[in-house]
Amino acid sequence: MNINIGRQLSLIPQHILDAALLQHGIAFSGSKDDAIVAIKQLIADGKTSVAEVKATKPSASPAAPRNVLTPGVGISALNELSLRFNDQFKSIESEIKRLRGDVASDLSNVLDVANDAKRKTESIKAPTVDEARIATQIQHEVSKIFDAFRTEVSHERIEEIAQSVPKLELKTAGDVFGKSFTSYSNVDFSDLEVGIWSDPDAPEIVDDYVFSPEHLHQALIALDDPLPDNIWLAGERGTGKTEFVTQLAARLGRRLYRINFDEALERADFIGGNTIENGNVVWKPGIVVQAIQHPGAIVLFDELGFARAQALATLHALCERSHNRSITVSETGQNFRVAPHVVFFAADNSNGHGDHSGNFAGVREQNTAFIDRFSFTIRFEYLRPDSEAELIVNRTNISRDAADMIVKLAGVAREKARAGLLTQPPSLRQLFAWARAVKKGIPVETAYRNAVINKFPADCESELLGVFTATINTSEFKSAIGG
Repeated sequence: MNINIGRQLSLIPQHILDAALLQHGIAFSGSKDDAIVAIKQLIADGKTSVAEVKATKPSASPAAPRNVLTPGVGISALNELSLRFNDQFKSIESEIKRLRGDVASDLSNVLDVANDAKRKTESIKAPTVDEARIATQIQHEVSKIFDAFRTEVSHERIEEIAQSVPKLELKTAGDVFGKSFTSYSNVDFSDLEVGIWSDPDAPEIVDDYVFSPEHLHQALIALDDPLPDNIWLAGERGTGKTEFVTQLAARLGRRLYRINFDEALERADFIGGNTIENGNVVWKPGIVVQAIQHPGAIVLFDELGFARAQALATLHALCERSHNRSITVSETGQNFRVAPHVVFFAADNSNGHGDHSGNFAGVREQNTAFIDRFSFTIRFEYLRPDSEAELIVNRTNISRDAADMIVKLAGVAREKARAGLLTQPPSLRQLFAWARAVKKGIPVETAYRNAVINKFPADCESELLGVFTATINTSEFKSAIGG
């Protein structure tokens, strides 16, 4: 029963949980997990129920504080500009304090005079403080600071900075991803609130992408916190790991930073390194350092199994689920903190413990401490045949009969790969290209050779031709595909 209550509470947004606690006199500011524990105790004591918690209406709109960037987080360009006026702002702050001190002193003197006068005559009234005059003077001083700011910085630049700041709004998962992708088994998370960042540099949405509801639910729960849980995606090539992260970012309007790893990739390639600029040695940030400074960014470590352990060692501090997650650059001594809502995904053919099938040469076993920094591991499988055929039809505009033939070929090739007779099966991208070429008039076998066979090692050619011969009738395929 407690497990069921905990699962139901995990689907309720944190600001609703906090509001429910506040109704019972508990002013709460901890994590969502802590809020769930506190609510479960209230339910155990008979003071509330899950239904009452769901029905709680916050005293203030929950979207308000989350419709803007998290306080304390600034875009680097805006920070650079504001620092130039830091001393002036401090001066104004000091002036405001002085004015308030003068007012307090004047008021004390006035009250002393009034009390003395009152003892002499009842006709004397103590004068009041002119609050309007003080407010006007403060506004005037602050305006002078911003006038200087506007004079030095062009309107276009200010507009550019304003546009670069992501704006967060709340929508339901059902509205964003569709009802068909937000329910599975006996679970319906269509009412789960998700943050939409509307970043202009977010990936483009692919309308026909097929989400696994189980995978999507886990990912959205992991992202539902300014300090999110990192996720490891494991599965064979072509199962949609990279596309899952891309389309998740697209629909949430979040910027995606993708780093493709291989054994030759060095720390300087993704963290940053020294370079020569105008005859001087200058340190330039890599893609990871750029990404972690952008609130709401999704960072994808792709093909992570091919990376060398020493190259990944610098990522341990970044991927730690801690409010202090950061990285210090040895070349300059600078410390870069990870902005709120930045999350890390790792995509690999294995779950981090290496490849034991022998089908993915070069996949390394990763450090257990590094794997532990990814809270969840989601395993990806190929789409069901009917879903895969539908996707092929949508992407290539061929007939369903032709798409079914391609799916049959792909299934046989995947079995060959599992048996170790192929290094890996043809990817969906290769099969899309094959279908498009035939549709445009290239002979069926020629198109298959150019789109598939020629991309594999020479010792795979006979197996790939065998798969083709066993599953494809050339004339039927050409007729069905419309070429």
